[in-house]
Amino acid sequence: MDSDQAARNAELDRLRQDALRHIAPAIQHEVNNALMVLASNLELLGRSALEGAPRRQLDRATEAMRRLDQAVRGFLDAARRSAGEPAAVAPSLAVAQALPLLRVAFGARFGFDLEPSEGIWPAALDRARLDLALLALVRDAAARMAPGARITARAENRPPSSVALLLHLPEGARPQGEAAQLLAEAAAGGRIESTAEGLALIWPRAAAG
Repeated sequence: MDSDQAARNAELDRLRQDALRHIAPAIQHEVNNALMVLASNLELLGRSALEGAPRRQLDRATEAMRRLDQAVRGFLDAARRSAGEPAAVAPSLAVAQALPLLRVAFGARFGFDLEPSEGIWPAALDRARLDLALLALVRDAAARMAPGARITARAENRPPSSVALLLHLPEGARPQGEAAQLLAEAAAGGRIESTAEGLALIWPRAAAG
């Protein structure tokens, strides 16, 4: 493949990604409507479902619908974001919204957990870069982590004026190459530090208002 064709392919890939990003809200609307129909019909069936096998089948269908909703919502939320557009959001909320997507990307052999937290300050986060960095971390770690291992994320305020996202990384999960670079870029405006347990992404607290 010559350089002109490679450049054209790269441009077409950029245009494709841009088109998919712009259509994501319409797809999300369509999916939401379909899930509402499924939910209402499952609720109606639940009123007459007998105990035993029928009830278990209905419960499994309801749980599958919930997982589908979370996975699609996480994917489309990430797809519609543009890099270079920081927004004031708590890191814990940003990770919570990406969590279903990260778990799907990780697969059944591994886990990604977010410890509950309250009152976490907002920071000026580039959500698109953070989503991409966490996905790269998951893909990178899955190649080296032991089956059953889990990554844990926790957010904390660091008075007087910083907020941190702490990543507890099991053996084999420390990012390398592109994943490490993307995590450093996700901490733009702040810094990234190595810790005994893994990594800390630290940002200044976003100004109020």
